[in-house]
Formats: sequence, structure tokens, C-alpha cells
Amino acid sequence: MAELNPNGSSPTGFAGLRAVVTGGGQGIGAAIARGLARRGAHVVVSGRREATLEAVSAAITAAGGSADYCVGDVTDPEHLEQLMALAAGSSGVIDILVNNAGISGPTAPLAEVTLADWNETLAVNLTGVFLACRAALPYLERAEHGKIVNIGSVTGKQPLLNRTPYAAAKLGVVGLTRTLAHELGPSGINVNVISPWLVGGERLENVLGTMARQRGLSADDLRAEMTAGTAFKRTVSEEDIVEMTLFLCSTAAGNITGQDINLSAGAVMY
Repeated sequence: MAELNPNGSSPTGFAGLRAVVTGGGQGIGAAIARGLARRGAHVVVSGRREATLEAVSAAITAAGGSADYCVGDVTDPEHLEQLMALAAGSSGVIDILVNNAGISGPTAPLAEVTLADWNETLAVNLTGVFLACRAALPYLERAEHGKIVNIGSVTGKQPLLNRTPYAAAKLGVVGLTRTLAHELGPSGINVNVISPWLVGGERLENVLGTMARQRGLSADDLRAEMTAGTAFKRTVSEEDIVEMTLFLCSTAAGNITGQDINLSAGAVMY
């Protein structure tokens, strides 16, 4: 497992470890995959778009890392079985599973949310985490110190108008994480969830744009309103999530499990 650097603040190496990152073709997932690979892990990314997965894998390899990819949907149990087998390889071991795959879902009042949109949002954002964990467990149990990191959201712990399917799914990930941590404690597997708030990037801009139009505000005014409750009055970055993921996968976090960690620039969440 990872060693610490001399000042003890962050992991410096995951050499020999095998990691899976779902939703790894872009955004947060791609950034996490690159971070794990920089520390020496062999990383397998999954997602629905082969071109983006291939690009991430190729970039990691070109930078001197080790990566592969597997195309498919986290709502498909057969894909997840293939993904985990590919990641484990001949060793039969997966050391790290990062459940990042997710969709924004609809931005609309509940009365206007279709059943199809509701079901799709929960299927990807919550059921997909369940299915990926279930498929990875036989391999994680063979690891010396298995790690599961679920990427959740502050949404669900704080009201966010017109985002009920997404909020319900992400709060469900917190309950799944807490319970699974106790189930897997005897196997020495850590299970935690990172709940970011307002992660800068294309997805946030799209959501803010839709919400701003619905409320008759500019996107800048809405961003200022939403960051007002943070201590730093700002959004967080993908790299913030990468660094927290690396910490949770290191030996420094060996006694941290079942936790819901808010990355919120100081906004208080429960």
C-alpha cells in the first residue's frame, strides 16, 4: 500500500496496486485515474464512450503510467463483471475501486420529472454503485488493504431546488457507504464517500445555466448565491477530489471508513 512522503501529508506511491475508476473517460473520473496512475497504480477506466476512454488510457501510458479501459454501462451487471475481471488480471486482485460514474439527471420541479428520468438517474448514480461494489468484492477481498471510494455530492444533504432525482440518489450513496463499511470491516476493506459541492467544470456550468434560466438570474449571480454559504466563497476543483481520493486510498487513512467527507470549501453539511 502507499507510503507517505517525508512531511506525512500525501501518498507518494501506489506501485503494484490495481485500480478501477468508473466514469473515467472525462472530468473528475479522468482526473482521478491520472492521479492514481501518477502514483504508480495500474488503472482501468470504464464508461460508455470508447473514444474518451481510449484517450485517457493513452495519455496515462504516454506519461509513463499503466492503464487500460473497458467500454460499458454501470447499470449492466455483465459489463461490470468483465470490467473487474480485466482489472484484476492474472493476480485476481483489485486494490482500489472508485465509483465515479454518474449523470446529472433532470433539472425540473418534481411534478415535471418523468418516471423514465427518475429511474435512469437512480439507476446510474445509485444502483450502479451497488452493482460495481458487488462485482468488485471477490477481488477486493483478496487485497491486502482494499479501498472503495464513492463519489457522492453535497446535494441531498442540502436542498437544491428542482434536483430531486439527483439528490435522492446521492444521499442513497451515503447510506450504502456507511452500511457497506461495517459489512466489509472484518475483511479489512475501507469504504468512504466524498461529497463535493460545486465542482468547477463543464457539468457545473450546464447545471447552473439551466437553474439560472429557470429563476431568471445570470449564471454568475447564481454562482455567487450558491457559494455565499461557503467559508471561502468559492467552488472546489477536480484536483481537490483527486487529492482526497489519493489520501483515502493510502495507509494514512487506514482507520478511516464509513465516512462521508464533505469537500465544500467550508459549507457545513449534515
